[in-house]
This record gives sequence, C-alpha cells and structure tokens, in this order.
Amino acid sequence: MEGFRAGYAAIIGRPNVGKSTLLNAILGEKISIVSSKPQTTRDRLHGVYTDDRCQIVFVDTPGIIDPKDVFNEYLMSEAREALDGVDVVLVMIEANDREPAPPELTRLLRPVSTPLFLVVNKIDLAPAPAGAWPARGLEELRFERQFAVSATQRTGIAELVTAIAERLPEGEPFYDPDQLSDRDLRYLVSERVREKVLELTRQEIPYGVAARTEEFREAQDDRKTFIAVTIFVERESQKGIVIGKGAAMIQQIGREARPEIEALVGGPVFLELSVKVRKNWRKDPAALRDLGYAPKPRRRRR
Repeated sequence: MEGFRAGYAAIIGRPNVGKSTLLNAILGEKISIVSSKPQTTRDRLHGVYTDDRCQIVFVDTPGIIDPKDVFNEYLMSEAREALDGVDVVLVMIEANDREPAPPELTRLLRPVSTPLFLVVNKIDLAPAPAGAWPARGLEELRFERQFAVSATQRTGIAELVTAIAERLPEGEPFYDPDQLSDRDLRYLVSERVREKVLELTRQEIPYGVAARTEEFREAQDDRKTFIAVTIFVERESQKGIVIGKGAAMIQQIGREARPEIEALVGGPVFLELSVKVRKNWRKDPAALRDLGYAPKPRRRRR
C-alpha cells in the first residue's frame, strides 16, 4: 500500500469537552458512550478510522482531573498511557469555556514532544473568528495547529482528519479496515448499560456505578442473543435508586439500552439486568481489578 499512512492520535482534555463525541463523529458510529456527567469515559478506548489514504487509531481518554483516590488515579494513569508512542495529540477545549484548563493537563503535556493540535470544540455554541479562542491555562504549550470544530454538527471534522493523516508515518494499517474499535462486544454492551444509568439516575449515582457483562450467548435457531449484565453500585440506597419503585427504573434502563445493543449485535437481544452492591469499590484496588479498571497492556507498535 504505497503512500498509505497509519498511526495513533490521542484525544485529551478536561471532562465533558466532547472527546468521545468527536471520536464518534469521526468514525460515523457510536463507539464511545457519551453523557453530561463527568468521568463517563473511564478507559483508554481505540477508535479506528480508515479510508483509502490512511488509518488513524484514535485513543479516547478519561477527562483530566486532580486524582484524589485510587479510582481517579487509575483514570489518570489511563490518560498518561494514552500519550505513549502516539503520533499526534489532540488537546480539546470548549469554545465557550471561561475557566482555565486544569493544571494537571499542562503538567501531563509539558514533557510531550509529540505534535500537539489544539481542537476547539462546540463552536456552534460560541462562534468566533478562527484563532480567536485562547487556550487558557495552556499558554506555555506549543501547538502546531489549531482547529475549530463542532463534534455534534460535524463541522471542521474533515479538515482535522486530513491534518492528522499528514502527520502519520507511511506504513501498513494496524487493524482490519472494517474494524472500528479494539474492544469486544462484551465491553461495548456493558458500556451501553452504564451510559443509560448515567443518563437516567440522580447525580449521586454516576460516580459509583460500574457495569459488567456476565453472560453472552449468541442466538441459535432463530432465538434471541441472551446477554446478562450486572450493574454495580457502592451503597444499598443507590441500589434502590437504580432498581426504582416497582423496578421501573431498571426496566427503563433496559428499554433504552436494548436497541443500541441490538444494533451492536446485529439482531434481537434478551437483556437481563441485575444490580449488586460492592461497597466502596472505587477505593478498593482488588475490586477495581475485578471490575476491569486495571492498567491495560501497551498497544502494539511496529
């Protein structure tokens, strides 16, 4: 594949600037779950964009925060690992954000020699001339390029993808052209369930919820695919909220998650949801490992 380019681009920024929305917009498919709640993205997730000229492996990362416990330190370790060996780093801010970037973001990026692209998102909410958005709190960083985009409206996406591709080395693709993510269906299914919990429950729930696919039996003889997912919370009171009066809430979670899961699986699904209490799991290293929040192996490089 002469002239073909392939490489990695990390997406990094504070929580809720639209990193996952940008990734989904570029891929044209929903790979990363999206929510208005902080800490929606908890893992490094590879989203694979391929066309006839390039393959860009985007690395979606948790939002940069001040780590105050074991779980938040895990999130920051995921962000640090995402910067290792990538070819471009996309630093995302919001066009209408009046707050400076968190100092943790500058500290993380200060030693990085990889080209930095400043990506100003949500320009549809705060339109301004190109180059008019100051990178508050990031003044000491040297950005090679600046891009104004709207991930929800898909504005500026093509220009950004072209610029990233130009920065990649020539080489063979890392993934099959039809592959959109490095994660398996069990992970993607559990994330769809967690997303609906974030969307539908009270503010106290999102930080203490995790989801894990316990069983996945593919359909046979025209039957539905059977999937069992456990939702983990930290307190009995949270369990009651997730289940709801007369099981109304957990039924709604299932109703809203099922169509997206069926789109992933490619057929009808019987979705069984249960809720368990795992007290203070975010502070327990063993529980974090058991729920999948453990350091991931380094990705393969040439």
